[in-house]
Amino acid sequence: MQRCLLAMLILGGLTGLMASQPKIKEWRVDGILVRDSGTVRSLGLTVDDMENLTYGVDEIPDHECRPNPYNGNHTIIGLNGNGDKPTGWLRSHITRGWTNISTGELLSVTVRVYDKSADEYETYENYRWGTQVLPVKGSFSGLPLGEECFRHGKNRIWFRLGRCAVEVELLVRREAEWSDGLYVEALAWGIEYRIQQHPKRLVTAQKQITVLVSNQPVMQGEAVSLAGVTVAPISALSPAQVSFKTNRTSKEWTVIASRNGQWAKLKAFSWDMETEKGKVKLERPVFPYKGELIVPLRQVAESLGISVQQKGQTIALTPK
Repeated sequence: MQRCLLAMLILGGLTGLMASQPKIKEWRVDGILVRDSGTVRSLGLTVDDMENLTYGVDEIPDHECRPNPYNGNHTIIGLNGNGDKPTGWLRSHITRGWTNISTGELLSVTVRVYDKSADEYETYENYRWGTQVLPVKGSFSGLPLGEECFRHGKNRIWFRLGRCAVEVELLVRREAEWSDGLYVEALAWGIEYRIQQHPKRLVTAQKQITVLVSNQPVMQGEAVSLAGVTVAPISALSPAQVSFKTNRTSKEWTVIASRNGQWAKLKAFSWDMETEKGKVKLERPVFPYKGELIVPLRQVAESLGISVQQKGQTIALTPK
């Protein structure tokens, strides 16, 4: 009788303990694992919000999202980390991996979003003391990516912007020598654009740039300054009698813009554009966003014979 009573008390205690544990939600959809820990607190970010911070599963040419053979996932989204507690840090994150179709190497992009400015949680000094290989300050190109940036070898780049910390990494075999730091950086610039464009205000908003074509505004809110260079969807040039020919396959994503016999060929994640006069080095790389290629606006416009004048936050494009 006493043993039975003791067992009932123990079982009742365990049942009460289990009932008091937070009910963290977890689900899987099409290779995406989502885990939501926000039982007490939430950042207010949804799965869609997190996916908008990285590239789509089919947006990186010559790469595809293949489920990890060990867990069946190509994307992991963690919502409201530490959100089962009333105080302390709060973070959501997304990690997505792609496999290079040609080489089989893995590409990984991770974006972490915090409840406060990310410099309260992640800085160069944090990583400097937490790794055996000392990271190098700055980007591969030397351009000021984000508010702070560092790199490892030719394979990995980290930057911080507003409430976000970002890592882009090529997981290559030791003998691989094809790794290109500028390619990794091009991917990172595309993530910075996404952070700047995000509707949940993850970074201090820029002053809006107004683009005028023949004195008519175009692409309101789509033009963004990336470290002093204005980038915008290439279709912003359409009202200036520019035509486009897009070639998007599993191997490449290119757009040829043409006007009055002049043309410019742009390729996703390239730092160059081809023109009828030869190759031109770009001030910022080309990258995709919502089905379009984002390009350095002035350089592309001028290559097509369009005059570009900027006064403050207004850029006027005048077809010649």
